[in-house]
Amino acid sequence: MEFPREFFYDEVRNGFYIPGIVKRAWAASLEILAVIDKICRKHKIRYYADFGTLLGAVRENNFIAWDDDLDIMMLRDDFERFVKVVKKGLPKELKFMAVEVNRDSCSFISAVGLPEIKFNEDVMKKYHEFPYPASVDIFVVDELAKDPEDEAYRMELLSMLATMTKGIMDKKENTKIFQKELEAIEDLLKIKFDRNHSLEGQFYALMNQVFQEFNGEGGEMLACMPFRMLHAKACFPKAAFKETVWLPFCNTKIPAPKDYDSVLKAKYGDYHKTVKAGGGHGYPYFQHYIDELKSELPEDKWTFEYRFSEEDLEHKKIPNFRDMALETLEYLVLKNKRIFECFMAGDFSACLQLMGQIQEEAIAFGNAVEAKKGEGSETVAYLEKYCEALFHSYKAVEEALPLQEQSGEKKGPAGNFPAALWKDLQNTVQKPASYLKKVKLALEKDFKRVVLFLPSRFEQLKSFQSLYEALGEMEDVECKLMPIPYFDRLGGGALDEMHYEGEEFQKLYPIVNYKDFDFTMERPDCIVMLSPFDEFNQVFSVDPFFYSKNLKNFTNKLVYIPSFVTDEINPKEEEDGKAFENMRYYVTVPGLFHADLSIVQSEEMKKAYLAKISAFTNSVIRKKMTTKISGAGSCLFGEEEENGSRAVIAAFRRFLMKKEDLQP
Repeated sequence: MEFPREFFYDEVRNGFYIPGIVKRAWAASLEILAVIDKICRKHKIRYYADFGTLLGAVRENNFIAWDDDLDIMMLRDDFERFVKVVKKGLPKELKFMAVEVNRDSCSFISAVGLPEIKFNEDVMKKYHEFPYPASVDIFVVDELAKDPEDEAYRMELLSMLATMTKGIMDKKENTKIFQKELEAIEDLLKIKFDRNHSLEGQFYALMNQVFQEFNGEGGEMLACMPFRMLHAKACFPKAAFKETVWLPFCNTKIPAPKDYDSVLKAKYGDYHKTVKAGGGHGYPYFQHYIDELKSELPEDKWTFEYRFSEEDLEHKKIPNFRDMALETLEYLVLKNKRIFECFMAGDFSACLQLMGQIQEEAIAFGNAVEAKKGEGSETVAYLEKYCEALFHSYKAVEEALPLQEQSGEKKGPAGNFPAALWKDLQNTVQKPASYLKKVKLALEKDFKRVVLFLPSRFEQLKSFQSLYEALGEMEDVECKLMPIPYFDRLGGGALDEMHYEGEEFQKLYPIVNYKDFDFTMERPDCIVMLSPFDEFNQVFSVDPFFYSKNLKNFTNKLVYIPSFVTDEINPKEEEDGKAFENMRYYVTVPGLFHADLSIVQSEEMKKAYLAKISAFTNSVIRKKMTTKISGAGSCLFGEEEENGSRAVIAAFRRFLMKKEDLQP
């Protein structure tokens, strides 16, 4: 089964963040469904989408954003025929699991799937590099009794048996009460349990028989009995299954009862209303396989779970050329001020000595600027004028030195100088300082603050486009756009095919070729990254050079801007449980901790980020991260897009202009 490459990347749908690894779970389950479909077509066995899969097919022609598996259902007679033929129709890597074929099974859900983690390259490729067990769950539909009293009795019996299974799970089967109730059930049903085998499996097998009690002689209603034990009204008419319709689903089609409306209403009520399934416990289903997957990977291979270190919060700040140039200019200004102080104090000798030193330093400074900027620099032109004015000052003071010595005063204002001569001399000594002011303006013009944006996919552009354009209009900022290469990642962690979308960006804006840019020499004032994962995304990776842990070595201001917006997430709301769980994929990752600033969509979302960070690390780290995350907004924020953009631009500019404490 073929999927477009973009299918597997993280996305936000219906306000919910879907990590790429869940997309791979979807693709693997669709691949398994294709095998089931082939078997069913060959043997004319009917099956239908069920639960969230049916709901997604009807409402979106796709998986529901917060669903992580694929469910189908079969009427009991179809399922019994499926049980007989499924084993011969499966490829060797797939297994069929059901209470009908395993007497110790403790589940009413039958399934076809990959039951274990094995790094077989061919199998991994076939199932879209999904490294965990995957399956399609099969729910069986049975008939309800014609007589409501018979059905009520069955439900009471099932409730009794379910209570017994809970007692086994709670380790109570050796108690006197449990044994007494066990004997009562044996007397009631005229059966005998095998005490030498799993009682739990026997209870499941018994309940499975009770589910089928009225098949062939029931009424006009059907139900998935395990589900009905929890939801008594979840039953639907047989007539709903008289015809089958095929609904578009992802890149294929999936069968559904023609009257799917009755089925969905029985299970969900108003199924057109979007309701996020609450609670993050057990979601996504493959989370509990992570330790097993780690054990399968060789020790020297890839690890896909980030472990926080307080060193990640450290960022050694080293000046770039612009910083050093401005610091050099500050030094020249202070030294030039000292020249005038010596002059006014009448210490002409010291004044001349300082002028000689600063002249050499200004020339060296000009040479450095010219080497960096090239000939014709406005900064160099004003430095030359400064040196020329300094030379005239030197000559004027040098010529005045004998007059000062004749006056008998070497310190203090030259008392016997004619007033007009003293005034002219003072103006001459002051004049170089005026050029230093012009040097500063020219320097800030010649060496603007450089902000380097590093998107990988073209679709990320919309998340920073308004910021990029606004900064580009500022006289003191130079924006550079550098699309970077990215890779798909194989299930075992190796980087696969490389992709580069620079040509798409180049249609709209000038771009910098990542191959030609010398980060060590250029050291941008600020780098904006859109990918915070480093090596810890199981599906996708930018070129490792552009991992956040490396980028912070080349700039004093590393900024992360998420390329997506989700619905607001309240960690305390059960409905947001899955959304909060999925924050582990984009919050507890290196970029958030390496970045000097992360700009998220709102103040409320900032609270959710900090709550996730606190659960991942501790409250002390959470406190430290408070200043590193801004809830200024997002350029993507729906109806508030314009306001969001303005807030992001303002927050970014404040951060950009903030003076850094640089290392000496």
